[in-house]
Amino acid sequence: MATFTTAACAQDSAAPQPPPTTQSRSGDYGYGGRAEVFVNGFGLFGNGTSGNAISQQETQSGGVSVGYRFHLNAVSALEGRYGFSRDSQKYTIGGTGGTVSSVPSYFSEISGSYVYSLPKFRYFQPFLEGGGGLLIFSPSNYGGASVTTANSIYGGTSSGGTSSGLQTQTKGMFAYGGGADVPVVSRVSFRIEVRSLVYKTPDFGTVTFQTNSFRFLYEPSLGVAYHF
Repeated sequence: MATFTTAACAQDSAAPQPPPTTQSRSGDYGYGGRAEVFVNGFGLFGNGTSGNAISQQETQSGGVSVGYRFHLNAVSALEGRYGFSRDSQKYTIGGTGGTVSSVPSYFSEISGSYVYSLPKFRYFQPFLEGGGGLLIFSPSNYGGASVTTANSIYGGTSSGGTSSGLQTQTKGMFAYGGGADVPVVSRVSFRIEVRSLVYKTPDFGTVTFQTNSFRFLYEPSLGVAYHF
């Protein structure tokens, strides 16, 4: 009996063992997939800038953005997005009491970013991001708005002009920020995010609005992401 038991134990120890199972981080690249699409509603809040005796301030506004994120592995991803909003760029020329020009404009963002996922904290999946892209400022009289401008732009008209004489302008920008995903149901999560955009103040192709300064635009947002 002792000899039989010893032989059986030796045979069991020599048998091949199944490989250990591992569990990937963040649920296999995010809820079972390596890609996601998202839509965000955001606000725009900018700081004022000044230069060349011109002060510039952007009105607060809101907008919407859509994007695609592809996960390279459990912690790294690449993202592309497009955002759209509209606001007014206000210029005070000549200091306090000078001419105030307000340019209604459409605002478009085309950007790409690298996204790094931090360790999960309870129900939150935090991340950091950084990248760059283009901001497009298109002057337009939406809603019947008029532009109050300096005399030198519209041939002697100091108020009630239109923005049709100004140029659409594209500015390069740097973007950075962070946020967190909160799972709702399978493959769907809420997204909380705050980004900062850094770019040169637009002048719409005229030296009258040229401050030659850089500004920060803050973009908090809430959205929904679908992972697949």
